[in-house]
Amino acid sequence: MKKLNLLFLLLFVSIVVSSCSSDDSDSNPDVSAEAILGTWVGVDIDYSGTTTTTYLGQSIVSEFVSDAYDVDYTITFGENPQTFVSEGSYSVEITSTTLGQTTVHNEENLEFLQDGTWSLNGNQLTVTVPNGEPQIATISILPNGLIELNSSVDDIINQDGIESHVVVNSITTYERL
Repeated sequence: MKKLNLLFLLLFVSIVVSSCSSDDSDSNPDVSAEAILGTWVGVDIDYSGTTTTTYLGQSIVSEFVSDAYDVDYTITFGENPQTFVSEGSYSVEITSTTLGQTTVHNEENLEFLQDGTWSLNGNQLTVTVPNGEPQIATISILPNGLIELNSSVDDIINQDGIESHVVVNSITTYERL
């Protein structure tokens, strides 16, 4: 459970390191700072990814997907200074498959994100939380007035001689309050 909470903390404290080629920027035009200012309500969070755990030279790969529920959080982007404030929580049902066995479990009342600072360059949103590394998410403004943050985390966690390589891809969707 602590490792899973660390994974979620890593994912959302970081909001992300985005994978985006130059061709993607043509279909995802620049976003203005004015377009994201204000309060946004979380609509959905989708995760998928893999965890490769290695111990004593043996590796086990787990694949996972999640479905969010009880999504009840907001994020407010301000200017002068460029800060953001988030409040609320969400829950997820995580389906993972390891060695052909599928399990489902729920993580409830997860905190969304710490407060911090932000900047925007084209469609790349950079956020920084206190004592954290700057992280980048690709932001898209959808035709229906929603915004999406696409992100990816690729991290290695070492604990008690066990190494876990975690890759998490997420899409977080918001609507303006």
